[in-house]
Amino acid sequence: MCLRGLLLVSGLFLSSWALTPEECQPLVTPLSLADPSMMYNRSHFLVGYSDSAAFGAIMKHMESSWWNISPSPSDPKGIVLVHDDKLNGVCMSTTANLTIESDTASGSVGNIFSSTFHLLPGCDGCLVLSMNTTAKHMDTVVKLLKINITVTAEEFNLRSVYLLGREETLKDSDFEDFKKQASCLGFSGEPQFIYDSKNGFCAEGESVKLELNVDVDE
Repeated sequence: MCLRGLLLVSGLFLSSWALTPEECQPLVTPLSLADPSMMYNRSHFLVGYSDSAAFGAIMKHMESSWWNISPSPSDPKGIVLVHDDKLNGVCMSTTANLTIESDTASGSVGNIFSSTFHLLPGCDGCLVLSMNTTAKHMDTVVKLLKINITVTAEEFNLRSVYLLGREETLKDSDFEDFKKQASCLGFSGEPQFIYDSKNGFCAEGESVKLELNVDVDE
């Protein structure tokens, strides 16, 4: 009886917490990227979900990450994304050139990642990015990053949703709202990445530039 009562209470709590499809709809509808300047300048990666075990492992080893988005100097429809990541105490910088079409941005990082992403509604001063990624040669990447996991698939698809903020902290209410938004996208449980302020962010110019290209020639 006690166990049944506990399960009933838990079920009622989850039911009251979950959003209806009607409530989810505005939270998962992409914003227009006709004016991408809303994404420009520096933001801090604060919370992240992924449905990939390999990506989840990378995020669990990540101490911090900040992103800088700027207009492309060569493509009027493009933006440049630079992110500086701290993994296992090492700062690494990666650059991606992205092209915008309607509400979708797309691009590649070396011959490892090919992604499309949408900007979703978020809290004030926040960027919520929903991404679909095709990853290749991840066995080489995890070895490069010194992450002790086994990746057997040569290529796989994954989904992620990230919350970035202009500030380095996030209000509890905004964190809970993001978790609900992530549940609308099919993610559940606790995020694989939650920024811990004790880790700090890489300083500008501190990171080693990471070239993610794998030689696939025999």
